Formats: sequence, C-alpha cells, structure tokens
Amino acid sequence: MASSKSSGTTGQVLVNFEPIPDVKNNEHVQELGMFAVAESEEASVVFVEVVEAQMQVVAGANYSMLIKALDEALNVRFYKGLVYDKPWEDLHTLRSFASVLP
Repeated sequence: MASSKSSGTTGQVLVNFEPIPDVKNNEHVQELGMFAVAESEEASVVFVEVVEAQMQVVAGANYSMLIKALDEALNVRFYKGLVYDKPWEDLHTLRSFASVLP
C-alpha cells in the first residue's frame, strides 16, 4: 500500500515512491528501462538491466529506475531514469535520464 503525505494548506495528497521488489524478474520494469535508454540522448549506450526501481502512483505511474548499461567502450555505466507510464493508453514518457557516477 502506498504511503502518502498531506501537503498542508492546499489539501493535495503527495504519494511517495515505493520500492518495487524483484525488479530483475519484473518484465514491465525491464521494458520501461529499455525504453528509457532508447529514448535518451545517449546514442552509444546499450541497455543491460534495471537493477533497482521505485514506483509512484499518480494518474498513471512514475517509475524511478537505476539502470545498468554499457557505453561504446563496453564499460559498465549506471543511469537514473524516470519514466511516466499509462499502460492502458500504451503511453510511456521519458521524464529524465542522467548518468550516475560509480
């Protein structure tokens, strides 16, 4: 069950990101990680796997992922990706993608 916080004066409810267990065997999360790499501006990066992920339920879901990939020299690199997903509309949007220093 997702936890939430009240934002006080506005009456909005903010939903926290919740960890997704066993991401290596979660086909949907792995597909979203592959999508994030493909949509990024990192042309030479090759997707390996999502190693960690969290989900925030909104009008759809935000997936925050730690993605393992290979650069053009086949060095392992890690990236943080954020993908908005509305599976019932077949809609995925890359919101951010950035290198994480090892």
